[in-house]
Amino acid sequence: MSTHYKSVTKVENNAVYQGFDLRAVKRCTPEIFGLKACAELVAEGDGEVTINLTAESPLGNFTKTFSFNADTDFEFSPIPRITIKVSVRNFKVTDAEISFKLSLEGCIDVPFLGEKCEETSFNISLPMPLAFASNNVKDLSSGDMALLLLAGNNHACTCK
Repeated sequence: MSTHYKSVTKVENNAVYQGFDLRAVKRCTPEIFGLKACAELVAEGDGEVTINLTAESPLGNFTKTFSFNADTDFEFSPIPRITIKVSVRNFKVTDAEISFKLSLEGCIDVPFLGEKCEETSFNISLPMPLAFASNNVKDLSSGDMALLLLAGNNHACTCK
């Protein structure tokens, strides 16, 4: 299982922190009856993807982390009235990236109206963690920085 969430920096009062742990991509469904399903995705060096699912709802926000390394379908139901359905298709790993089609469906059971859902699909391309990149951006050459900036702007976020 991927472990990037275990490297948590303890905060010290008045400290300034620079750099980053890993580059993530976040995608969300449109809101329906106050529910929005979001997925934050990170490529791990071993060919796995860590997905942090969040159900943002009027009843609170509910989050759980999973990982996958192939096409899959699964559901996350944090409480009885809320479900996030996840589908991963065309999963492909190369030396430079992990790519796949992600379908997210957020569903909420509304009294007297029944279950209402909103589904959205995304083509995801996650860069593999770069062996040469350190957590300190000033150590990157200008060419490496330009490549990282271009890769980061490859897909516009559709999240609100």
